[in-house]
Amino acid sequence: MSDNLCHISNFQERDIDLLLAEELRMNNAFATWFTNQVAPDVQVEVPAFRTRVSVVEDGSEADVIACFHREDGGIHRVFIEDKITASMMPEQLERYQRRATAEYARSENQSFSVVLFAPESYRALLPDGVAHVTFGEAATALDQSTDDPRAAYKASFLRAARPYYSPASRDLHVAEVEPYVVEWWDAVYEMLDREFPSFFLPPRTRYPRSVYFAPRTSGMAEYIRVDFKGHAGEVDLAIKNVGYSELAEALAGLDLPGRLVENGKSSAIRVDGLSKFVISDGFAVIETDVRAAYAATVTLLEFWKANRGQFDSLVR
Repeated sequence: MSDNLCHISNFQERDIDLLLAEELRMNNAFATWFTNQVAPDVQVEVPAFRTRVSVVEDGSEADVIACFHREDGGIHRVFIEDKITASMMPEQLERYQRRATAEYARSENQSFSVVLFAPESYRALLPDGVAHVTFGEAATALDQSTDDPRAAYKASFLRAARPYYSPASRDLHVAEVEPYVVEWWDAVYEMLDREFPSFFLPPRTRYPRSVYFAPRTSGMAEYIRVDFKGHAGEVDLAIKNVGYSELAEALAGLDLPGRLVENGKSSAIRVDGLSKFVISDGFAVIETDVRAAYAATVTLLEFWKANRGQFDSLVR
């Protein structure tokens, strides 16, 4: 098993489409394994003689279509829907089946398979007759090509493409593929412990890849949220589902720490004009720009705590 060859960390379904199209067209061993999973009763010649991606016909799109010659001279078509985390659209796989059946009626294929290719953790109710192949199963099959480093890389690619649903698993993945991000945030947390001891709660995600997130302190009401936007040089104290005019009236006469702004259906007190920064700016900005943004966050939250009565009256 080769899990450390691929260091890509952000995947789109199109990436999986292209991988499958290549392997089914060029890798005899993998194509044999795949067709045995999805059409064990059909004798086909490998590899596929044609693979296409994003094929639109009859008002529906197939992520991958692989065409195989059958040993009896006919054609077997494999229609593949790839998923990573996106939800299944209504009747998405049924449309694949109707499309394949229509092609069969026109003698464009003599047999077909409809396949969902997705991570082990992906959950979907499959129509009768739809096969399910997982990323992990395909990675294990690719691992069998022990003398092919390219196949080993593709196996690592598929394992890396699995989604990370829990904050802990996402943090672990970031630590594996982007250690610089971990080092940067650890330095930020050291600064926070020194400058604002015990003020901020431990974040749900310790190592985010961006500086746009929602820090929290103890005792925060559910109706407020901090939008920390380091890349924009802004910090918002958002009041959920409270309009601008309502907030302005409730806070009239108070010395606001920022200006009032609309925030969709909500409103916010915004501290702006801060220095913009991103993680790639390095460690030097932590004691200056990053600290200033967190100081603005503290100011906003302390203002809310000191005037909680006025804020609470808006949501009763």
